[in-house]
Amino acid sequence: MPTPTAAELRPEPGTPVDEIETPAIVLDLDVFERNVDRYVRIADELDVSLRSHVKTHKVPALAHYQDRASGGGIVCQTISEVEVMAAAGLEDIYLSYQVVGERKLERLVRLAESINQFATTVDAAANADPLGAAAAAYDTTVDVILEVDVGLGRTGVPLGEPAVELARRIADHDHLAFAGVMAYEAHVKGQASTEDEYEQLCYEAIEQAANTVAQIEDVGIPVPELKVGGTATSPYSGRHPRATEINPGQYAFNDCGELAARPWAVSVEDIALTVHSTVISDQVNDQIVADAGSKSVSMDTDRQPLVIDHPDLTYAGYSEEHAHIDTSAAEGPVPSVGDRLAFVPPHICPTINMHDVMVGVRDGVVTDIWAVQARGKVK
Repeated sequence: MPTPTAAELRPEPGTPVDEIETPAIVLDLDVFERNVDRYVRIADELDVSLRSHVKTHKVPALAHYQDRASGGGIVCQTISEVEVMAAAGLEDIYLSYQVVGERKLERLVRLAESINQFATTVDAAANADPLGAAAAAYDTTVDVILEVDVGLGRTGVPLGEPAVELARRIADHDHLAFAGVMAYEAHVKGQASTEDEYEQLCYEAIEQAANTVAQIEDVGIPVPELKVGGTATSPYSGRHPRATEINPGQYAFNDCGELAARPWAVSVEDIALTVHSTVISDQVNDQIVADAGSKSVSMDTDRQPLVIDHPDLTYAGYSEEHAHIDTSAAEGPVPSVGDRLAFVPPHICPTINMHDVMVGVRDGVVTDIWAVQARGKVK
């Protein structure tokens, strides 16, 4: 008899949350829905569309919920994520990533033909021209968003004339349709420490993009979209009058990074997903060990997980399957072997990508169980 996988060992609906096998990622659906509603309202107030980035969770059922709530479609980061979401019936997808390689471009073109609304991203002739050739080979047209660099220094064509020239190259191609501009001002998150600074720096970044949009339009190329913003920045970058769409992802869940970035806007009450863990050892003075190490909680940042409901305990270190919890400052009884702990992940996106299954709960009881269907879909 085959060994059951983690995905097959799912808790049944109605199971109390403290009976779930650990380590497990657990989504409080009431908090998730409240977070989604908050950003729907933000988008409405800013008069922009909300297109949620589903690389954060990789779960089609949650993507459908976000799409229904906003009416703005979804964002994916890889071709294989798009394939999973399209197979699950999502019909309005933007791929915010440069696709390179013959086989990937063939997959992209097939998706473009099969999805009701689809667009992809370029930032240079080196990735735009092969895309155009692939589209021509299938005698189809692919909608293209031009990414411009407004300060992150990662991807994106330089502002001004280089962007105008690339926009012209796309618009002149028989099998590419110029569909707009994307500006990702994530560098602001590392520079701003107050709400006023967020507002100022986001406006300055998007103003640069808007100036380039105006230059593109001056040469006769319409720019129907200016996509901007991540979770921390979009409530501010979306205020720019030229912005048409915001693309946040973590907003529906939040994590230690979001708590640190905007303490005036995000609190522990806004944490929708936590990693549930069990204490497995207490053999070292002033320490307990739980079963949520670096293979259960992503440690790709310099932040440590936050121990929910035990602010006097500190996640002090880890190995692959062990979480080292410092109890030296404990003000009450210290959890013992068999007790449960829940952690706020330092970074939600790679944490979810480590798990086969996400468990949805309301009022401490399991109501939904989802396979993380796009887990590991990085190609």
